[in-house]
Amino acid sequence: MGNINTHKTLILNSTFQPLSLATPQRALALLFSRKINVLKESNINLRSVEQSFFIPKVAALTYYVKAPYARRVALNRENIFIRDSYICQYCGVDAESIDHIVPKSKGGLHDWSNVVACCKKCNLLKADKQLSKTILNLQKNPTVPEGNFWIKTIIGNNPDPDWKEYLILT
Repeated sequence: MGNINTHKTLILNSTFQPLSLATPQRALALLFSRKINVLKESNINLRSVEQSFFIPKVAALTYYVKAPYARRVALNRENIFIRDSYICQYCGVDAESIDHIVPKSKGGLHDWSNVVACCKKCNLLKADKQLSKTILNLQKNPTVPEGNFWIKTIIGNNPDPDWKEYLILT
C-alpha cells in the first residue's frame, strides 16, 4: 500500500492533454461527482463500511476545459533548471547554479536567452567574463520555453512512471 500523503493524480483534459495534478481528496471528489474517468488506478485502496476505492493515478475529465497552453513561464531558477534538464550547459555535468551568458555587469539582461543552468566549476571559471573570453562553449543556445512546458513546472523533473504515456513533453 502506498503513502496517501505523497500520491498525486495526473488530471488530463477530455482531449487527453495534461492539465494538472490533484491530491487524493480532490481526485476522489472529482470521481464521485462524475467529472473524471479513471484511466489508471494506484495501489492505494480506501475502504469504508460499504465501499472500497482505489485512488486514481491518471484520470481524464469528462468535459473539455480551455487549457492555458499560452501561459507565460516564469523566469526563475527552478524553471531554468527544468528547461536545461538540470545539466550544465557548458560541460554537461549536473547543474548547481545559473549563469548569465553576458554578465549583468556587462549589460546582459535577465531573460530566457541569456541565462543557463551550470555547474559550480564552470560558473567560477566564467565568473564575470564574456563567454568569448573563456574556454567555455554553450552546448545549445538557450530558448524561451514554449508549448506545454508549463506542465513540467507542475510535474517536476521526475514524473511518476505510470504517467509517461500521457506526458508528451518537449
